[in-house]
Amino acid sequence: MKDNDVFLSEAKSKFATGHPKKSIELFTRAEEKGCNPVTVYLNRGAAYLTIGDLDKAIDDFNRVLEIDSDNERVFYYRGIAHLLKGEFSDAVVDLSTSITSNHERGAAFFARGLAHAELDHTDESLQDIKTAIAFSNREVNGFAHMIGENRTLFAKSMALLEGDRGPWSIVMTEDEVEKLNKWIEN
Repeated sequence: MKDNDVFLSEAKSKFATGHPKKSIELFTRAEEKGCNPVTVYLNRGAAYLTIGDLDKAIDDFNRVLEIDSDNERVFYYRGIAHLLKGEFSDAVVDLSTSITSNHERGAAFFARGLAHAELDHTDESLQDIKTAIAFSNREVNGFAHMIGENRTLFAKSMALLEGDRGPWSIVMTEDEVEKLNKWIEN
């Protein structure tokens, strides 16, 4: 391993073990040392996203796209950042690009479903939420945990679930509604 890559490796380790602020410092040092910029910006952007510094996260994700315009992961992460900022149309665009490249990212369907709900696109929202429910809990649980503190952003999404007459409750099975409620309450 090159000396420069030590910073990158340590930064990834810090991020993976729940130390996003320290990882940001190390990713910045890795950038200064000339490490792979796509790797640095993508991972540092994810760390910024984790701590809620959404503008810096989007800046780093945009840097990735200047170098690698087809990076599916960056569209996913930038879509999440837009979603958390309340930029629902931008979130739908980025998450749709992510889904086109990777049909197996259940959390992208869930996030796009929330964005559609907030834009009053109930049919699209329901389709995405039902698709997300078909995926494993692990990835979607991670995303749901990330948005947990921001539930007030998703007032329209919550209204679609409320009561026996909520549109999602009408067309979803009890198991699907229960799974969705667990994600949202996470």
